[in-house]
Amino acid sequence: MTITNRALFHRDPTTSTIPNDGVAQVGRPETEQQWDVLRWELGSFVCDGQYAHGLERILDSFLTHLQQDQQPAVWVSGFYGSGKSHLARVLEHLWRNVELPGGGRARDLVQVTDDVRDHLTELATAGRRSGGLWSAAGTLASGRRDAVRLAFLAVLFESAGLPADYARARFTMWAAKQGYLDTIRDAVEADGQSYDKEIHDLYVSPLIGQALLDVDPSLGSSLKDVRDLLKAQFPATTHDVTDSEMFNAMDDVLRLQSTDGGKLPLTLVVLDEMQQYLSDDNNMALAVQNIVQGCSARFESKVLFVATGQSALTATPTLQKLTDRFTVQVALSDTDVETVVREVVLRKKPEHKAHLTATLDAVSGEIDKHLGGTQLAVKAADSSRNVITNPIG
Repeated sequence: MTITNRALFHRDPTTSTIPNDGVAQVGRPETEQQWDVLRWELGSFVCDGQYAHGLERILDSFLTHLQQDQQPAVWVSGFYGSGKSHLARVLEHLWRNVELPGGGRARDLVQVTDDVRDHLTELATAGRRSGGLWSAAGTLASGRRDAVRLAFLAVLFESAGLPADYARARFTMWAAKQGYLDTIRDAVEADGQSYDKEIHDLYVSPLIGQALLDVDPSLGSSLKDVRDLLKAQFPATTHDVTDSEMFNAMDDVLRLQSTDGGKLPLTLVVLDEMQQYLSDDNNMALAVQNIVQGCSARFESKVLFVATGQSALTATPTLQKLTDRFTVQVALSDTDVETVVREVVLRKKPEHKAHLTATLDAVSGEIDKHLGGTQLAVKAADSSRNVITNPIG
């Protein structure tokens, strides 16, 4: 019986591809292709080793502290390519059990352990008692380095489908709160434009200004009055906002996402590549620490922060400044990556395992002879997974 390598694999290596090119990026999917990538990432997630332990520990910590005054933040570390962004991305979509276009929800697509599934069930129950479940994810590096609070708010705004710019996001939230937003959108779209583009011209847009006048004549007697009002009420920001302004804006975002107007949703905030953003800037590290600490004080235990970096928090003096807030730490290793490779890339078809085992056993002496004394030499631990990891020619 002759079997080629490609026939052994669960996924034909000559035809299968990795949709995300091996790089997971947190954030809100918008295009059909991005949703397809997310579906693949959820379906291919290997909930084993530190990936499983990390999910379990993060969820358990959040649920344990849910009725307490503060919520410990989470630091996920691992070398480039260790899967920390993938773990954070899967966690975010499991958190609110995202429904994907074409059908299916995140928790139906991801194979998790019983403990993780039990925690997700408990999280869903807790969400129903609050204002639901919501999540935001992004990188601070996509915002301004001289304005950490604005960079943080931009992550929240974009995840909520709002403009990333502070003034335009505040206007959009105000319009939604007043019940004007749908009317404005309809007016913009009736002219063949999109709100997302038209909002960039907030202060001079005749479409937005006229729509506001039509829906609320008390805002002014002319289009010029409305434009002047917008400039005064929602001025462009040339510097970072204050803590108070940041928390008020965050509160507005969370209330827009709430399923119960009187309660805030249980919220997960993922800040990917935090270490890269901070570099060795102690002032920025202090600003991040203050944001996390301030959110814990303002929103108590309803907001969970998860940040990622290549190093453990003890690795540099700058990262050490975060240790008091990021007390839940998950470290990914080479072993976890090897597990993913075995399950996703090297997985064999069940019907060929017996033949592969017999073939390897028949030549095991020759293999040991040639590989003995090298880093590829067979170890005792390999015996239980030879069929998983090894092809035959």
